[in-house]
Amino acid sequence: MFDIKEKNYRNDLTYIIEKLRSKQSFAFSKYADGELHILSNKPINNGEFWFNPKTDTLYRKQLIDSLRYKNDNYYVGISCPCCIGGKTVHEWYKKQSDQKLENLTWANIFVNGNHKYYIENMVPLYSNYDVILVSNTDSNLQRLPFEVKKHFKIGKNAWIKDTDLINEMKNFIDNERVEKSLFLFCAGPFGNILVQQLFDYNKKNTYIDIGSTLNHYLLGKHGNNRGYLRGERSINKVCIWSEQ
Repeated sequence: MFDIKEKNYRNDLTYIIEKLRSKQSFAFSKYADGELHILSNKPINNGEFWFNPKTDTLYRKQLIDSLRYKNDNYYVGISCPCCIGGKTVHEWYKKQSDQKLENLTWANIFVNGNHKYYIENMVPLYSNYDVILVSNTDSNLQRLPFEVKKHFKIGKNAWIKDTDLINEMKNFIDNERVEKSLFLFCAGPFGNILVQQLFDYNKKNTYIDIGSTLNHYLLGKHGNNRGYLRGERSINKVCIWSEQ
């Protein structure tokens, strides 16, 4: 579990990397600004996914369930006070997650000032696993620095439109007897739901919500759609925790 007495942005990432290196099965799901709108029951449409509080109650509940799911090897990343909404949003996330502090870390753990370290020290470890990737249908896997055994393709608003994938992936795990494999999710709020439901279904694999961290590989020139991917100031940002 994460050190809560001396909470440190880089150390939390190193903890995840070491679990991956030692092949200890775990799950990591992160919740940032897009998920915040859904969880607080506010409409959103960012072009990648959208939410209508009047019609999408069932899907919101699945997201809430994923935030509050508990297991010693289930880790939750939440927005930090320096990136989204200040301390108010950070503390709101803590309360809503109902997680032990030892299981909480930054939603931005793989980006900003940690991204270069993530690319150099975590991504190479993906090659030690059979990788199952969930990402946009336009993803180009040939640019990735590791092999993908199975690619599950999703479209826009997948957390509502592609929900059949949940059972499809469970069947895949059963039929292929998938164990000790690494599942990576670039899927917005659907990644949160998949991480939680698949980990609950089979804890013999590792499931990581990696968000946009591989966009520059998967989407080429269209993948530099985050400041840290474009080399902007956030690439050097060391995110803080509320107790600091």
